[in-house]
Amino acid sequence: MIKVENLSVSYGDKTVLDSISLEIPTGTWTSIIGPNGAGKTTLLTSLLGMNPYSGSIKFGEIEAFRDLKRNIAYVPQRPQVPLGMTVREYVTLGRAKRDGWGRERREGKARVYATLEAMQLIGLQDQQVTRISGGELQRVLIARAIVQEPQIILMDEPTSALDLHHQIATLNQIELLKKEGITVLSTMHDITLGAMYAERIILMREGRVLLDGNASSVIHSEELKSAFDHGISVHTLEDGHTVIVANKMRIEEI
Repeated sequence: MIKVENLSVSYGDKTVLDSISLEIPTGTWTSIIGPNGAGKTTLLTSLLGMNPYSGSIKFGEIEAFRDLKRNIAYVPQRPQVPLGMTVREYVTLGRAKRDGWGRERREGKARVYATLEAMQLIGLQDQQVTRISGGELQRVLIARAIVQEPQIILMDEPTSALDLHHQIATLNQIELLKKEGITVLSTMHDITLGAMYAERIILMREGRVLLDGNASSVIHSEELKSAFDHGISVHTLEDGHTVIVANKMRIEEI
């Protein structure tokens, strides 16, 4: 259980997160959505203990910044990519928490290979990380998180650089982690995908939580439309799936 109470984060005079309280059950997938500047990324990095904050963030009974043993994987939007490292070596970095760097056990090496295969990266494993495309790099980052075998995985826009096929294939791999009891939190610009995979959605705007509930109730709520200034519409397909699309503005409205 991740328990957040009265969490606030400020940079100078600017309040980025304002009195947020949440409880995130173990083994669930929560998608964090909202317009740009809502505080979604700051919420993730605060859970990592990367930001000074007031209030409380606890994993079980331990405050986040004191919980050095917690195995948390993080997939950032803008990673710092190491020079001279191959895809396989970079993914293998994810084993350092479990095995230690350069001391990977047999099962760790097997996990790396299986993950490279599952993420369709075998053909790239000997290429340098700095020489692959943005979409390929995003899959590499997620592969590194998967081989870490974390208790919690935090992902900041994990599908933003991926084509539709790789979006679904990647999120399917993350869904397998959830089935293993891993807690998943992801920020998502694509609300349709967020609702497709997460059973729970947190809707944010201007540093506050507007709504927190099961995916279906949030995406059909008036609060969702209001958060995006009524610039989106929600459609239910014949198969029961829900699609959220941006409304096209008339030229005279621009």
